Amino acid sequence: MVNKSFLSKMKPEGVLLNTARGNVIVDDDLIAHLDASPAFWYGTDVFNGEPTTATADWSSAVSKHPRCYGTHHCGASTAQAENAIGAEALRVIMKFVKTGEIDLANTVNRAKQDSSLKKMCIRHKDKVGVLAKVFEVLASHEINIQELQNIVFAEREACVANLMVSCKEGTNIAEIAV
Repeated sequence: MVNKSFLSKMKPEGVLLNTARGNVIVDDDLIAHLDASPAFWYGTDVFNGEPTTATADWSSAVSKHPRCYGTHHCGASTAQAENAIGAEALRVIMKFVKTGEIDLANTVNRAKQDSSLKKMCIRHKDKVGVLAKVFEVLASHEINIQELQNIVFAEREACVANLMVSCKEGTNIAEIAV
């Protein structure tokens, strides 16, 4: 059902949610569409070829895509389970609507937290190009940004960027002038 033709009719910044069956998606077409449309996202709790047992080694190219948010396949089979799953889905959606934050607690394909990451907190002006310059300086020191939260304060003059970064051994991020 969801193939190249179907996907071509969606908005480039669209979001496709699949809670039906994994096999309604043509994986290669979806991956091509995700790669070609950087603002397009896919959310699902079902994948092609997913295990039929509670635990199993399993991998999927779709599940590894950076713009695929996958959750555990719930498979609710009772009214109570369906109600609980519906309530949880609504909670996650409402959190995003109210805060703009994606609740990652139930995702299955998020990178594990790396204990070698370092935290940087950068205060900066809310002005075009300022944060880009910060990123340029970090890149020149071979510092890779793994996670980012940018908070804009009242009056839209100042911001704080909280970064989780990785860098080569021996890099002292406190000494870097941005």
